[in-house]
This record gives sequence, C-alpha cells and structure tokens, in this order.
Amino acid sequence: MKVLFTGNIDNIAYSCAKFSRWLGVEAEVLVSSAEREVSHPFWEDGEAAAGPLMRTFDSPRGLGIPTSLLQLRRFFGAYDVVVAMGMMGIAALALTRPYVAIALGADMKELVFERTLRGRLMDAAFRRADRLYYNDVDHLPAVAAKGYRASYFPIPIDTDKYCPRPHAATREGLRLLHGSSLSWTLDWTADKELHRRTLKRNDLFFEGLALFRRRNPRLSLSVTVPLWGPDKDQVKPLCQRLGVDDCVTFVPPLTKPQLLEEYHRADAVVDQFNMPRLGYNAMEALSCGRPVLGYFTEDLQRACYPELPPVLNADGPEAVAARLEELLDPRRRGILEAEGRHWIMAYHHWEPILRALLGECRDLAEGPR
Repeated sequence: MKVLFTGNIDNIAYSCAKFSRWLGVEAEVLVSSAEREVSHPFWEDGEAAAGPLMRTFDSPRGLGIPTSLLQLRRFFGAYDVVVAMGMMGIAALALTRPYVAIALGADMKELVFERTLRGRLMDAAFRRADRLYYNDVDHLPAVAAKGYRASYFPIPIDTDKYCPRPHAATREGLRLLHGSSLSWTLDWTADKELHRRTLKRNDLFFEGLALFRRRNPRLSLSVTVPLWGPDKDQVKPLCQRLGVDDCVTFVPPLTKPQLLEEYHRADAVVDQFNMPRLGYNAMEALSCGRPVLGYFTEDLQRACYPELPPVLNADGPEAVAARLEELLDPRRRGILEAEGRHWIMAYHHWEPILRALLGECRDLAEGPR
C-alpha cells in the first residue's frame, strides 16, 4: 500500500508520513513550494527531513492546493490512498481513488459555513470523503451542525523525541516558556468576526503575569517569548505597559529542535487562553513532562477523552495568577509532570493512532470503492 499525506499544516502531515514509514508503510508527504516556514518539514526535523519522504509541488504563494488537474493526477495518481488534511480535501475531490479527509482547524469550524465557492467545495470534500476525521475538540459543534459522519483524530506525538529529561527546577523562582502564536487583537484582519474565535488571547496571560508579579515582588521570574504570530509587534508594548518587560525575554521564532530545548529549560509552558482546547505546543510540552498553563472547556474535552488533561486551566488574568502560584510548589509541579506524560502516552502516542489510521487506509485500498 502506498499512501500520500497532503495539507502539511504545522507539519502534522509530514509527521504522519514519517510515522507510517516507521511502521513499514510506503508513505510520502506532499509539500507546497509556497508553504509557510513553520509548516515545512525542515522546521520540524532540520536536514533529517530531506529525502524520499518529501515531495514538493510548485504553487503560487498563498494557494495551498495544486493549480491544475494535471498536477493533481501527477501527484495523487500514483498512490493507493490519499490522506488530505485541511483544504487539500478540495483537491482530493478530483480523485477517483479513495481518500481520507482530516479537518485541522478553521476548515471545519468556519470555512464550511461560508456561502462561497471555496466553502461549498470544502463541505463537499468532507461529505464525499471515504473516511472523515477532525483533530480539534472544538470541531464538535460543526460536526453536529453539518451532520458529518466523523471521528476524532488525536494529534500523534513523537513520544520518543518529546520525552522527559532530568530537570533542575529554578531555585527560588520560576522559569516559563510562552511558545504559543501571539494573537489577541483584531487589527491584522478585515474579517473580524471570522477570526475572533481563533485568537490566542495571550494578553490574558500577560495581565495575569502582572498580577502574579505584584504579589510576588521578590520572586526570580523569567518568561521566554518567541516573536511569532499576527501580534508579534504588539507584545513588547503590552509588556511595557503592564510593567513585566524586565522579566520577559523575547527571542526569534523557534524551530522544533530549538523549541524542544526550551521545553526542557522551562519549569512550565504557557499555552493559549481563548480557544476551548489545547494547542500543539501544549501536547509536546506535556509529553516532555512539563506542566502546562492554558485554557480548555471540560464538556468538549470529555466528549473526546475518557479523562481531562492534567493542565492548569485558567479563564482570565485572576485565574492565571492563581495557577502561577500553584507552580511555585515543587511537589505540585512534580505531580503535573508525571500526570501530563501519562496522559499523552495514553491518548496521543503516535503508534496506536497511526496504526488505526493506516488500518482504515488499507481497508479502503483493498476494498471496493
């Protein structure tokens, strides 16, 4: 069986192709020449990402699907099954081969509700797919509203790469990593209502950090913040206004190998505070045995998992400050470290997730269309 993974948002398709090869399946990932830097395999694995695993197609910047039927046939026709993630499901509509569609974000939460050609094609791609999955718990309302027959696809995590190491906790203080994309204003988009639900609301964290700092003025506190996301130019003025700029270190965007090292330097990792689910960085941090501070809603999590993630849940600045107080207790951090790793191993370990997905692909490849 030969499988092509497409739609490489945040390198999820690349990782799935890599894991598939580890299981002995001939798999490749299709990457656009106009791919965002953070969604290119080199961002995930450096030079190790090169080789037969990756295929590239030429595409004008900003267009995430091949631009002609000839390209579709050239890239898709040689595979038994195509796994189309995100908007690449639209490209898969032209296939006569089986395909699996996996919704990754705004494709299912927003795009399928648009009264546009693109929205209608995305909806058709999800309905026509031989198997349909969604990877965010907050896709559930859209699944119900649209009547999709879909299953949850947990993000597979490389638990060997992202694994615990001996950690020397910061003495008499706290070291935090804020790795999430920076987005809390709506100044960068014309479609404000469309993007309001996808903001990270990092401002709530920094406001909570300011409260925590005022309550612990003698504490040695440091926060590392990579400058990436729509509001990367707004974060420094925000921190200055809140009076926390002296404990925040701003760094350039981090590749995954660099981010991995930062996970292990930190006493805890900060996620986002608006969307009702955990981000990709939060999952990697939990796998590394790092406590995570973020936000999620319990009802959606319970619909997809037998148990809630062991994350310090905060829904505003006061809650952020209170959760940071919890992190000052080394015993509390130790419990969170062990529970976070256990939760990831139980629900996001790459191998059982890929075995199940490849089993579905094999059924489609061998069975009648």
